Amino acid sequence: MNVLVVEGNWGISQVLSSFVKLCGHLVDEASDGREAIRRLQGSRYDIVITDSEIISVDGPELCKFIKSHFQDIYIIGISGYLSALKDLADAGADICFYKPFDIDQVRKAIDCRIALRGSSAHRLAS
Repeated sequence: MNVLVVEGNWGISQVLSSFVKLCGHLVDEASDGREAIRRLQGSRYDIVITDSEIISVDGPELCKFIKSHFQDIYIIGISGYLSALKDLADAGADICFYKPFDIDQVRKAIDCRIALRGSSAHRLAS
C-alpha cells in the first residue's frame, strides 16, 4: 500500500510515517494541503492520513479534493478537535481519530482497508 501522511506537526508526522513503514507500506509525507495535492497529482496512493488543521488547504478541503478526483483513496482523518472530526467526516474521510489516538487504531484502519480492497478484487475476479 502507498500511504500519504499529511500532518503539519513534524513529530506526529514522523511517528505516523515510521509506524506505517514498520507495517510494511510505502510512505510519503506532506506538511500542508498544497503539497499534498501536488503529491496526489504526481503519484498513486491507496490511503491518505490527514490532520484537519493543516495550512494552505485544510483537512476537510483536502478530503473533498480527494473524493472528487480520486474516489478509491481511503482517507483517515485525525484531529484534536471534536468539531473538526465531524468536518472531516462530512467532507469524505472514511474514518476519523481523535488526538491523541492509539497508534494501533491506525494499523487496524489500514488493515481493514487492505481486507476490503482484497475482497473487492476477489469479487471482480470471480
